[in-house]
Formats: sequence, C-alpha cells, structure tokens
Amino acid sequence: MKLLSTELYGNSPVYLQSLLLSLREYANSRKRYGMGYYRFLHQLSGMDENDRQSEERYQDQELRSLLRHAAEHSAFYRDFYGEDLADIRVASDLRQLPVIEEELFNERIDEIRTQNGRKKRAEPEISEPGQLPRLWLNNLDLQKQTAAMDHFKKQHGAINLDMKRATFYRGDFVPIGQKEGAFWRDIYYLNQRLYSAHHCTEPYLSAVVRNLNDFGPDFIDGLFESIVTIARFINDHRLLLDFQAVAVFVETGILSESERLEIESAFGCPVRRWSMATERSPFLSECAVGNLHFNMRTGVLEFTDKGEVLLTRFHTKGTPLIRLKIQEQWMPVHCACPCGSVHPVVRKPFKPISGFLQSRSRGKVTSLYLATVQGKFQQAAPSMQFVQNSLDAIEIWLSGTDFVPPQLEQDIIQEMEVIFGEDMIFTVKGRSNGLSEETGPAGLIINNLQFPRTCQSDYSTD
Repeated sequence: MKLLSTELYGNSPVYLQSLLLSLREYANSRKRYGMGYYRFLHQLSGMDENDRQSEERYQDQELRSLLRHAAEHSAFYRDFYGEDLADIRVASDLRQLPVIEEELFNERIDEIRTQNGRKKRAEPEISEPGQLPRLWLNNLDLQKQTAAMDHFKKQHGAINLDMKRATFYRGDFVPIGQKEGAFWRDIYYLNQRLYSAHHCTEPYLSAVVRNLNDFGPDFIDGLFESIVTIARFINDHRLLLDFQAVAVFVETGILSESERLEIESAFGCPVRRWSMATERSPFLSECAVGNLHFNMRTGVLEFTDKGEVLLTRFHTKGTPLIRLKIQEQWMPVHCACPCGSVHPVVRKPFKPISGFLQSRSRGKVTSLYLATVQGKFQQAAPSMQFVQNSLDAIEIWLSGTDFVPPQLEQDIIQEMEVIFGEDMIFTVKGRSNGLSEETGPAGLIINNLQFPRTCQSDYSTD
C-alpha cells in the first residue's frame, strides 16, 4: 500500500484520505470486477450444487482446461508431466500424476508461471525473508476468485457492491498511533467501510460501535478476532444496535459454539465461516447447516492415506497450481450434508480419540473389547491396531507382515461382527513397518471420527 505511506495521505483529513483510498481501490478493483467477474457470478447463480452429476461434470471440464493451459504455457509442467496431462479426463484421474512438494514448487516457480503471467508481471519480485513466492494471477483468475467468494455471500443474503459492507481489516489506512477521531475509512466505489483492526481494543471500542450504528451495514466481514472483540463489548455492555445485518462472515477454519453465540447475540444474525488463508489454500465455506464445504467449482481437493492434503486450484492460470501438497491440515467428512450440497464436507483434525470406537448400531465400543480381540489372535498377529475413519468401516492393521492369510482375515472379521454388528465393513491389512509405538489404548485404537458423522453440524471446540 504505497499510497498509505506517503506524506500526502498521512497529512490529509479523514474525508480526503477516504477519497484517496477510494481512487486507489477503484484502479485495483477494476482487475477484480471486470466482465469476467460478472459473467462467472451469473454462471454460478444458475448452477445447482445439489446436482452431483452436473457439479462433477463442471469440475472435470475446468480441470481439463487448467491442465491444457499448463501444458501449453508452463515450461515446468510441460517437462514434469510430459504427455501424461492429456490422459487426465476426470478429477479421479489426477492420482496418475506425481505429487508436487511445496519446496519444489517454490524452487521452480519461475518455470511454473505461464508466459501470460510473466507479461503481466514484468517488474522484479521482492520477497521478505521466510515469505513464500507469490502466485502471479491474471485478471480473469482474480475475477473468478472474487466471484466465487461473492456468490457464497450472496447465498446467505449479502450482495457485495449493492449492499453496505463493514470490513474489519488489518492495515495502515488508519495510522496506528492515532488515539482519537475516526478509526475507519470509506471506499466509496465498493460501498464499503474499513475499520482498523489495530483500534478494535479499549478505549476505542465504544467509538467503533457508535460508528457502526451510524453507518448501518447490511453485512459484516473481515478479521475474526476483531469481530469477536466487538461482539463481546456489545454483549458485555448490553448495547442495542440500530441496524440489522443479514450475516457476519468470518475467515476461520474453527469457530467454537461460544464464539458463534457471542457474535450472533451481538449482531442478531447468522455467522458464516469461510477459509482461504493464502493463495495456496482451498476455498472453504460454511453452509446454512453449519458444515464447512470445499468448493469443487474452484478446484480439486485430495486426501492421501498418509493424511496429506493435495490441492489443485482452477483459477490459477497465471501460476498453475496442480496436485500441490499443502501445509494446511484438513480431513474429509464422509457423509452427505443435510443442506443438500454435494460439495465435500471437511474439518480440521484434532488429536485422535483413543478410548473407544463407534458401532453403527450399538454405540461406543471401548478399548477393553478390542484388547480381547487382540489377545485372541496374539499368536498369529502379535500386534494389532484398530483405526476408524468413518461410521461405516473399521480398519484392522497387523504389524510385521504385508500378507494376511485369508483364514486369519475371515476369523478377525467374524470376531469384529460379533462385537460391532454386521452392518459395518471390516478390512484387515498388514503393515511390515510396525504400528504406533504407543502402548495401551492410545496404541491400540485410533478414532478419527471426533463426532458422530451425521453431518447435522460441524464439531465444536468447546
């Protein structure tokens, strides 16, 4: 934000700072709100995310378009994948391609960037120490990303550009040392008021709330910590707001029930999460039921047996992002969401529960029963581990061998059916490199359910 560090901006009155900020954002927003934005937003409005066949067809079509573009314009992908890209027709075919580690992606990013991307960004790039190289995105990439975000908000009643928007933002548009006056600035072109996150603390909170009442936003978004702080102040002082927002949008992967209640009590409207922490993150958004969905119109999210997360993002044709192993940790939730959307439900992983597994028809089964199974087959399988990733199935891992005799497999499955019931799937597998080094229930049981997979709502951290 070079403008904000100039003497002209710093010495200007608030109304002139808002004007200068609006002029600058007008120039920048033309990259995001071009015809590509409006076309894609209109296209999204006509799509049905409850229709699995049409959603998968669109995802496959976008995937082929990205791969074709990468093969034609990126020297890295042309050499790394060769002609293999032509064999990819649907999302599940991506498993034929090798995974790209982030270290390799960073080292070869100049070759990954497409010819069009280099023309758009001819100026040298300067990265801070420890900062990842930026993705170079063309204007259509940016416009489609913005349209996907705005369509999510529109689904919950907030129409960007048309409605008043209050955004809590961490930036230097308000001098950090400012102690009085206006802790907000307007972007007239976007119908948006920015509130300084640096000033969402005492003793400035009362001034911020008064201005929210004066502005009367139709929806609120921005920095999660600031919004929670404002909500607590409103509730603690029993303040009544003069406006009615349709929704509050917070960027966070995890929202506890107490935090949700705090925000909804203060603003009298639903809270909706979304997450896209960096340019290399998946776009996740919360449905009306409260589950977090990966938007399959924006890419492909894969989960490996090792717990790795692989991301392919469609709107990255300036710097194609294909099967990148990302650092963020997410887990799939294997059940249909009551909201009707076929977009995959995901959640953040927590430490596995080690005390019990879950039977579909008989409830919790404690480690005592599993220890009995292990003892019964100890001569044939000295070490066993029971892993549950879904309510329908349990994996039984035997250490020290890759081969499980058919009769042993059948006997173990029969024993599991006696304990858990016959309405579940049991898979017996061998693992030559051994199991968990932990002893007791923590080494015997790995329960990755965390919560009943009915998808009625996402888990709580309370």
